[in-house]
Amino acid sequence: MKNWKIRYLNVLPVLVIAFLLCKLIFTTNISLSSLFSMLYSCIAYFVYGLAFAYFLNPLLVFIERNIVKKTDNQKKKNIKRGISIAVIYAVVLGFISIFVMNIVPTIVSGLNDFINGLPEYLNNFQIWVTDSLRSINPDLAKNFEGYMSNFATNIYSWVEREMDMAHVGKTVTTAVSGSAKTVIRVVFGIVISIYFLFGKEELTKHFKRFIYAVFSRERAETIMNYGKAINKIFFDFIISKLLQAFVIFILGLIILVPFDIPLAPLISLLLALTNMIPYIGPWLGGIPSVLLALVFNPIKGLIVLLFIIGMQIVDNLFIGPKIMSDRVGISPLLVIAGVAIGGTFGGIIGMFIGVPLVAVIKLVFYDSFIEQRLGTKNINL
Repeated sequence: MKNWKIRYLNVLPVLVIAFLLCKLIFTTNISLSSLFSMLYSCIAYFVYGLAFAYFLNPLLVFIERNIVKKTDNQKKKNIKRGISIAVIYAVVLGFISIFVMNIVPTIVSGLNDFINGLPEYLNNFQIWVTDSLRSINPDLAKNFEGYMSNFATNIYSWVEREMDMAHVGKTVTTAVSGSAKTVIRVVFGIVISIYFLFGKEELTKHFKRFIYAVFSRERAETIMNYGKAINKIFFDFIISKLLQAFVIFILGLIILVPFDIPLAPLISLLLALTNMIPYIGPWLGGIPSVLLALVFNPIKGLIVLLFIIGMQIVDNLFIGPKIMSDRVGISPLLVIAGVAIGGTFGGIIGMFIGVPLVAVIKLVFYDSFIEQRLGTKNINL
């Protein structure tokens, strides 16, 4: 009787929390999405910290295995761990600072020049297209001229509205507020990640103790194996995509800047980031990049188009195959499904992480569960 009471008393806190959450949702105007947003705001600092620690841990492992001398003295280990973490953050923050100081001002200056010269660019584009169409079909040229005139009027109205001081002030206030919140989260995330990296062995030990305490030994070992496989899928996919994006960004600067392509750093960055999304990413980045260059000069637009085509050929034949870890072992149909579902729920970021998520679901549900069930029934398909 006593054991029965203890067993059910252990469930009581869970029931109380579930009751309070249900009461909060159904007796107030708060929506489920707002509730999740509120919960995320509470744990955002730890999410940032865990993400930073997750991606910087391989660098820490590399330094400790290949650069720092091994020692059995715990005090010396802690000192070397602290120095390694400091070096990693100094290098990473140094690269970020160089990017911000050199690339961002160029992008901002280019956007400013683009906005100031927009009437001239649109007028030149209209004259070029109209003259080209007039030699083919005068009526078509006249219709295009009318459409272009309406389009230019709408663009000018939008620019005037967006540049209105009251609207600019409101936009700047909102942007500064959002940026300040993000900066605070990043700073706290960096501090938390240092603690994660410094005590990663102890944290891993506590996690294993928890898993083995809650589940049977066989189930706990299965969970740990799944964890290792899931970690490999996510890490290999994300790191390989980041490497591909970096290579494409550098190629964009090397090729587009000598051709004096307007906003070349912005176009290179856009192409690099969107290329991380499988299949539809090159379209998401390629179309606006070509249109942006086309407005400045049709020849520039053609150069950007040729660069994108050549970049995709090089990426598919050389860059992708060389970076072997970006293969998550799923069919193109599942990749597209991951992009579509991820984009529905998480936007651009969802499109990116949707692919490894689908690979994880395939690993857990199909590769393990279905195969196990078929084996139990002695069915070989």
